[in-house]
Amino acid sequence: MNTQAPAHVIQTRIITLLNDLPPESLTVVEQFVRFLRDQARRHPSAEPAHPVVPLPASVLGTLIGLVPPLGGDALADTEALYGD
Repeated sequence: MNTQAPAHVIQTRIITLLNDLPPESLTVVEQFVRFLRDQARRHPSAEPAHPVVPLPASVLGTLIGLVPPLGGDALADTEALYGD
C-alpha cells in the first residue's frame, strides 16, 4: 500500500513551509536543494548501494553462539576476538 501523498500536495506543503521561513534561511534551503539534486544526478538509481537480502527473523537463532561471549572491555574483547 503506497501512502505517499500526490506530488502536487507535497509541493504545496513545501511552498507553504518555504513561505513561513525568514528570508535569511532561504540560502540554506537553496544549498540543501542543490545538494539533493547533485546526489540524484550522481546516483540516479533508487537501488541501495549494497545488496539487501531480506531474511526471516528465524535466522537469528542460527547466529547465536557464532561470536564468543565477550566481557565488556572493548580493548580486551577486541584482542580476544582477533587473537592479538
